[in-house]
Amino acid sequence: MFIRKILLERFRIHRSLLLHFTTKTAIIIGHNASGKTSVIEALYLLSTGNSFRAEKILEMVAFESELGRVKGIVELQDSQPIEALLDAKNEELELEVLLTRGAVQGKKTPFRLFSVNGVRRQKRQATGKLKVVAFRPEDMRLVEGSPSRRRQFLDAPLSLLYPDYEQALTNYEQTLVRRNKLLEAVREREQPQSVLQYWNMSMLKNGEIIQKCRRDFIASFSTVQFPYDFSIQYNPSVMSQARQDEYLGREIASGHSLIGPHKDDFQVLMPAPTTQAVSAENTTIDVAVYGSRGQQRLAVLWLKTAELAFVREQTQEFPILLLDDILSELDEDSQGLVTDLLGQQQSIVTTIDPAAVERVAHKVGKENLQVIQMNSATAVYRSD
Repeated sequence: MFIRKILLERFRIHRSLLLHFTTKTAIIIGHNASGKTSVIEALYLLSTGNSFRAEKILEMVAFESELGRVKGIVELQDSQPIEALLDAKNEELELEVLLTRGAVQGKKTPFRLFSVNGVRRQKRQATGKLKVVAFRPEDMRLVEGSPSRRRQFLDAPLSLLYPDYEQALTNYEQTLVRRNKLLEAVREREQPQSVLQYWNMSMLKNGEIIQKCRRDFIASFSTVQFPYDFSIQYNPSVMSQARQDEYLGREIASGHSLIGPHKDDFQVLMPAPTTQAVSAENTTIDVAVYGSRGQQRLAVLWLKTAELAFVREQTQEFPILLLDDILSELDEDSQGLVTDLLGQQQSIVTTIDPAAVERVAHKVGKENLQVIQMNSATAVYRSD
């Protein structure tokens, strides 16, 4: 899999930007607010149909524009070595996402319209064809941050790979909102308890799908090769008929759902220091609680490495690695672990630091690195 071109029209600050990728590693360098992250966001949008930073679709549309567009040309046949992809004429896909503010020329319009090879498709038919794994500065708080951030980490690759998972997650979230409103109504005696029956069943059905996929994803982490010894413990808020019955009274009293995938979490563990007296049953410690800042960042690198390996294993394809200004967040050793990932698949890196260009070039070779200078939402290709 190789992204050859990407076109951004009226997307964020880009009025019109066309990028051609010619090597398996590209680095986009520019000052803050030059539009580097918008390129990464556009690639993520083509892959998943979603943004990793916009709360609303219309936020991606350029100011004072009615619509925006992202289009990409993707080469397939990833079973070949990536060097062959650069030279051979492989099967291509043209992926396009048209973004609106909900109306065009006064006519109500969907916020997103998807096309594959010029043919309009539903989201689930158009997404997942371009496989990406994104690594952003916000991910550095994955280990010690909120449980919702960790759930998003689980959901991203599973939604990308499995349409049934994404549908179950959507159904679950919609059910959760509806059920919480009904729990309040039952508590206030505005509705009988029987109105919850359908929504209980929906939560149970979709919740079981979600948690099974999350378990399978987390189980794959044990096979990941990494220089440091980390492990992961999944802490699901288990869905079952018995637990629903057990918690129903408390849920009615509180007016919201107390169990289910929306309460799931996980812990990253590492071996306990040998200087501490540790019982046979407690040989690991929680990195979020006891790890240093450096250990927490290494744990994040392990998680992202596991995500990359999972997507590759499940698809038998090399996903595109998107590194959004991540090198500036890391110490020298951690930077080395990240650059070790380069060259294995197509990678697109953004940075504000000229020294990062040299580090990447040293790792992959100058002949294998494309440098793109981003200035005020325009791109200049460099040969140095």
